[in-house]
Amino acid sequence: MTENTVLEIALCTVADKPAAEEARRAAMAAVRHYPGFVSWRALNSTDQRDMIADLVEWADKASADAAATKVQADPAFAPYMAAITGVTLMQHFETREAI
Repeated sequence: MTENTVLEIALCTVADKPAAEEARRAAMAAVRHYPGFVSWRALNSTDQRDMIADLVEWADKASADAAATKVQADPAFAPYMAAITGVTLMQHFETREAI
């Protein structure tokens, strides 16, 4: 099966994981209404307590780019951005194949 979507992978560190998780839930509730949003998987590292990852699927790169601009001004997203102490990776990937 092939899907033409874009996956956004953000690998971050946080100082206060419970606060970051609460802020992330609020951000997810807002972003799910953005144009082109498909899904968001919130991941927590099993090996590194302060590391989290977000896997967000967008219909296309234009939607991902528009969302990146919109979250900067979205008050629902501000607490989550404030909870992040570092970004190790923030990258977009085209989906080529899936099973």
